[in-house]
Amino acid sequence: MSDLEPSPACPRWLAEVALAHRGLQGDGVPENSLAAFAAAAGAGYGVELDVHLSRDGVPVVHHDTSLVRLTGRDAGVGELTAAQLAALRLAGTDEHVPTLAEVLRAMGDAPVMVELKQDRLRTGALEAATAAVLEAHPGPVCVAGFNPGSLRWFRKHRPEVVRVLTASGLDDTDLPAVLRRRLAAIKDLPSVVPAAVSYDLGGLPNPATDAWRARGGVLVTWTVRDEADLARARELADNVIFERVRP
Repeated sequence: MSDLEPSPACPRWLAEVALAHRGLQGDGVPENSLAAFAAAAGAGYGVELDVHLSRDGVPVVHHDTSLVRLTGRDAGVGELTAAQLAALRLAGTDEHVPTLAEVLRAMGDAPVMVELKQDRLRTGALEAATAAVLEAHPGPVCVAGFNPGSLRWFRKHRPEVVRVLTASGLDDTDLPAVLRRRLAAIKDLPSVVPAAVSYDLGGLPNPATDAWRARGGVLVTWTVRDEADLARARELADNVIFERVRP
């Protein structure tokens, strides 16, 4: 990795403020809900969240492509407008599928990692809409994603936005094997030039992330779910994305 372009400066919060996975969920508070995000900010944490585009082009916060698991609605996130999504209830609560703008208002000056759920080779619409929302937010944010194309879009069009390359060493995806190997070895570092790498805990340690840290790169790991995970993460990474356990 010695021939890599120097990475942009990584903000201190990205290495120091633990990020609640989809908000501080549990005890009746659903994931990726305004209540979960407000709870995380109130407890002094940042958050990691997921964005898709609604049918009318609004960045909305929801992990799955399908709405079934959390809302019972047999539809994809992109099939409904932001207003229709706002009318859906999450996990039998009064919480709804929020827009990214709503979440950022709830987070205030608490850190936010926005994972772009971009499964298309042709990028642009999700990225541009997300960038427009982020531009109006004064708090600390970064964009993250498995799709290097999304991060290359930000590098070209919004280079001031902090970029985080997400990767996994696990084989539990439907991606072709050659692409899984490329992602696992973080081969797209030269084109993305991220400020940090976010890597699944089950895939650590490995030569690629060891080399990244050896050159001073910040490594975030996910998803830390218990004390054993937390202890291991503290040995192998600089920061954590967590749920259930409290760092």
